[in-house]
Order: sequence, then structure tokens, then C-alpha cells
Amino acid sequence: MKMNGGLAEQLLVCVVVVVGGLVCSSVAVRPLGETGQQQLVNAVYVFGDSLVDVGNNDYLPAPAPWAHSPYGFDLPGRPTGRFTNGYNTADYISYHMGFDLSPPAYLSMLLHEKVLLVTCNIGANYASGGSGILDTTGNGTLTMTTQIRYFKRAVDRMVCLPSKEAMLAQSFFLLSGGGNDFSAFSGPIGDAPAYIAKMVSTYIGHIQDLYNLGARMVGILDVPPIGCTPGQRVLMPTGECNEVANSLARWFNSLLRIELAGSVAAYMPELKYSIANNYNILTDMMANPLVTGLREVKTACCGAGKLMGEKMCGDPGTTMCADNHDEYMFWDMLHATEATVERGTLALFHGDTNYADPVNFRTLVTQKKKGSSLPVAPNKQQVADA
Repeated sequence: MKMNGGLAEQLLVCVVVVVGGLVCSSVAVRPLGETGQQQLVNAVYVFGDSLVDVGNNDYLPAPAPWAHSPYGFDLPGRPTGRFTNGYNTADYISYHMGFDLSPPAYLSMLLHEKVLLVTCNIGANYASGGSGILDTTGNGTLTMTTQIRYFKRAVDRMVCLPSKEAMLAQSFFLLSGGGNDFSAFSGPIGDAPAYIAKMVSTYIGHIQDLYNLGARMVGILDVPPIGCTPGQRVLMPTGECNEVANSLARWFNSLLRIELAGSVAAYMPELKYSIANNYNILTDMMANPLVTGLREVKTACCGAGKLMGEKMCGDPGTTMCADNHDEYMFWDMLHATEATVERGTLALFHGDTNYADPVNFRTLVTQKKKGSSLPVAPNKQQVADA
């Protein structure tokens, strides 16, 4: 199967041009650190779930989920609160923006960091593993509503030069949500359309709240093929993907694009945005794993039982794969490995509209404000086709 839109070629080109001549199938997971690059934005602000949480849940009491050992196994020192073996999507996107890592977890911030935050010198990561778009999703986590409320507290205190409005307009806002909301959906399949419509309208409400607080550049991670995680595969007779779950993800992703385009045109005329097509990126990586250096796309590296997908990593009775973590697509029953994240970020940052639309993340943050046009709404037939 040839990758849709040429992801194989795009990843090879991205790696050769951006990462310094390495062939994609032999790329080692690159440690993040000093980028040596010019920062493309003033700051990064992160909201969402475990795909982008960098440690907020470590400061929450149970029953909020914690990313304890062996999460963070491939990072130096102790686990960092990231729900993978190394760095996560927020880290790699921030890296491509010219920063060392994701901004710090909001709940971990010390006094001097809070001073830097309210003077617009650094951003903050408000994400919380287990949270969702809806306030009813998650147990003991920071809901997206709460995350935005924390951000508002900072905005209300900001004193920045030349102004907080100018500095926030030059900052990048990253959002990730939806997967946990589907995990929380327990109604009959006939109720799914109304549930998805509620998810989308609530999500757009969150984006509008951020817009009203000053956000002008927003990157959104859409829902990946959740039916292909090891945790979903173990529920299927032969370990295949759960197509019902995947169809819900596609429906949500299509409706989000349609409704957001309309809302931007009507209510948020100054907003520029890009939606990363995680669904296409991971689907194509699963179909062509060798191109991206992945050997195992079904079985998790850390867990227990069939496909290592019957228990969460770190639970009693779980084990971890050997030292070839970067050959696995999934670290645990739900979350991708750092290797997967690194390769996927190349696609959403530099790829074509199959992997981020209406523009990729790099174009979003580098295009000139003057003369930039609003995204074009997708055809409504796409929702029916999803």
C-alpha cells in the first residue's frame, strides 16, 4: 500500500533536510535540548490530555492518573509525568518552534517561573492526562475548562511589552482532546451523532474562550485511530482494529473541521489555525512501518496479556520490552512511543494537507499576517463519508 499523499517521501525529505541527512528507517530517537534555532513564536501554551501532559497530574491527588515508572524510562533521571517512554508531542512541537522542550507544567511552576509567565517570557503547559473536551470526562483531572481558567488567571495578571495582546498574538496555542471523551462514551451507537456534535460544539467553545483571551495562532491535534491501539485490538477476535471506534474518530474529525471553519469566519476573524491529522499520520505509519523505522505496530512495549494491551504500563504484573523501544509504535495500551511522536511531528509540521490542514504547523507560524486568508470549510459530504 502506498502512503496517502506520500508520507513516506515526506518523512524522508523532512529527515534529510531538517534533521541532517539521516535515513528515516534508521533514525534514532533524538534527545531534545538546546535547539540552536530561532524561536518562531513568542511562547507556547498547551491544553489537553495525556498526549501533551508534561507533569501536571503529578501534582493532583488520586484518582487522577499518574505516569510513574517505567514511564519516562528513556529520559535521564526520574519519570517526568509524561505518558510515554520519553518526550511527547508537546515537546517535539515546541522543539520545532525553536524551544528546548514544552513549557513547564503549570502546577509545577515555581515563583520565578510564574513571574516569567505573567511577563510573557515563557508559556505554560496546562494539560492533564485523562481529561477530555467535555467537563464530564476524566476522574480527578484538570478539565479543559479548568485549564483555560488557570490560563485566564495568568492573562489577567500579565504585564508585557509592547503589550500582552501583541505577545499573545505572536504565541502558539496547542490543543489535544477527544480520545478520552470517546472512552467515556457508553451509550448506544445511535446516540453517537449527538454526542459527537456536543464534543465539537464544546471544543469550539474552548477555542473561542482562548481567542477572547488573546490566542491568534492555534494548532489542534485531531483524534487518532483510537480503534487501533493495543487496548482496543485486544477486544477484537483476531486483534484487528476496532472499526466502530475508528469511525467515531473520523466522524468527529470531519465535523470539527467543518464547524471550526464556519465559527472562525463568523466569530473569530483574526484566528489562524491548523488541524494536525493524527488519524492519517498514524494510519499511514501503521500501513508502512518499515519506512519510519518501526517494527511493531500492534503490540505495546509495556503492559501485560494479549498484545501487551490488557493492563496499563506500571500496573502489577506488567513487563516492558527490551532495549528496542524505538521500534514500537505504542508504549502502552493507549499511548505512542517517543519514536512514533518524533516521526509524526515531522509530518504535521512539514507535511502537506493530508497531514495538517488548511496549512501545516510551520506555515501557520511563519505565514505573514498581511494577506493571509481564512481556511476554507470542508465539504459537508465529508462527514457523511467518514
